[in-house]
This record gives sequence, structure tokens and C-alpha cells, in this order.
Amino acid sequence: MAWKHLRQSMREFDQVLDDLNVRIGDDAPVAPQLATVRRFHADHAALSEEALLGKWKNERFREFHDAAIVVHRLTEAVAALRDQPRGELRKRLKQVLSGTLTQDFSPQQAKDFLFELEVAHLLQKAGFTVALQEPDVVISGNELSVELGMACKYPSSEAQIHEHVSKGYRQIDNQNLAGCVVIGLELIVFKATFDSPPKFLDFNQGGRPPQEVADECVSSAICNLVKQRTEDYPSERPIDGLIVTLSMWGAYGSPAALTGVSSWAVQCQEDNERLSDIRRVVEAAKAV
Repeated sequence: MAWKHLRQSMREFDQVLDDLNVRIGDDAPVAPQLATVRRFHADHAALSEEALLGKWKNERFREFHDAAIVVHRLTEAVAALRDQPRGELRKRLKQVLSGTLTQDFSPQQAKDFLFELEVAHLLQKAGFTVALQEPDVVISGNELSVELGMACKYPSSEAQIHEHVSKGYRQIDNQNLAGCVVIGLELIVFKATFDSPPKFLDFNQGGRPPQEVADECVSSAICNLVKQRTEDYPSERPIDGLIVTLSMWGAYGSPAALTGVSSWAVQCQEDNERLSDIRRVVEAAKAV
């Protein structure tokens, strides 16, 4: 994680808050995390490397680890989307700030809303024109033949996935748009992987590059969902236009640094008239 880039994102985030007249109360879950990162930045400028490591790597690592991930994800997405219509961005931002965003793999509605902003941010970064509007995000441009509606879902259990997929398709249809459902797998994957939330993810312990693991996970999830849909949900609309994503942050490399990994996979029937557009979305997102 580049600390200089994070400082810039925080400055831009603060400006967005001022422009939208949004105040983060002292009781907001993200408030102490923003304060923690600001203290780290101050120490980074004032302390020697030895003193900085002694204070933050040893004494306050868990606090800083959780805060840095949240602040990076939140401020970068909001800063990138600052040109969205004021009312819509303000509404979404207040929803995101309503609960905890810590990467602890526990359900929280605020994380659902952050997922929408992160999808919008990534697709904008990939070169698409992005609008925060129903079904959740609408994109155009960057060689797409039509506007696409993206219904973003962040289920907390495997049992919820197909309900979310069906709801997403209905949202897209209600807007008279082509599009696809985007499912974030984080809560499901880590609930299955860990008996209790880990203090932090150490990618170096996995024995394989984390990107390889994430890519394998989303590809497997797509195959399993298509099979489940056919066998267990025959009365529901077949899966035809589904993006599955997995994003996670942990320590990786030597020396270990806080590193983010993101993977996207797509399923679309060969006769879907929007097949090339949906594939284009995933190819562009994976190239970011």
C-alpha cells in the first residue's frame, strides 16, 4: 500500500465530505480508524524508521492493519466518484458510514453499500462511464455497445446467493436495461475458511500466490452456482450474466507489505446478445 497515495485519497475524501456537507460523528465506527491513519501519517513524517516500526508494527499493528484497509477502500472509492450527482453520492456515503467496515468477514449492511461503491470505482478506473443509479450501478462507453445495469449483491452466506441473484435480475429488468448481477464472495469464502475471524491475513503462509488462489476461487464459484441453479432452483431464472468477485487484503512479500488482491470471473450463455459486452467489462476490470 502506497502511503503517499493514501494521504492524497484522504485529502480528497475530506473535500468530498465538505462539498456534500457530511459530518462523520465521533460515534461513527469509521471515525477512530480515520484518526488512527492520520496519527500514523503524522508519525511517518516525524519519527525515525526504527521508532515508527516500534510504535506501529509492534505495539499497534492490529489497530493499524484494520484501519488502513478500511480507510484505503473507503477514501479511494469516494474520492474517485466525487463527480457523481451530489444527492445520490451523499445518500450512498451516509449508508456506507452507518456501520462498521472492518475486514472481519462478519455481515454488516454498511459493507453491502461499500461493495457498490467499490464496483463503481473499479469500473470507472477500468475506463467506463459510471452512474450511481438503479439497479445499483450503470455503465457505458469504453467499447460497450449499450448501457449495462450492474446489480451488486454482497451475500453473507451461501444459502443467500440464489435469492440475491434472482433479486438482481429483477432489478435490472425493472430498469429496462441489459446487464448482469455482481456477487461479492468475501463473507462466504472466509466464513468457510476460518472457524473464527483471523486477526489478519498472511498471504505468505498459503504456499501459493494470493492472486492465483483468488482466481481459482471465483472460477470454482461460478461453476458451482450454475450447477446449483439448474439442480436446486429449477423454477428460478437460469444464470445468464453473472460476475463473481473476491477482494481481500493481507500481508504479502518479503518484507511483508499490506497487499490487496481482487479477482473477477464471468458466466454468460453463448446466445446472450450482450455476451461480448459483459465479457468486455470483466476483461477491463481484471486489467486494472
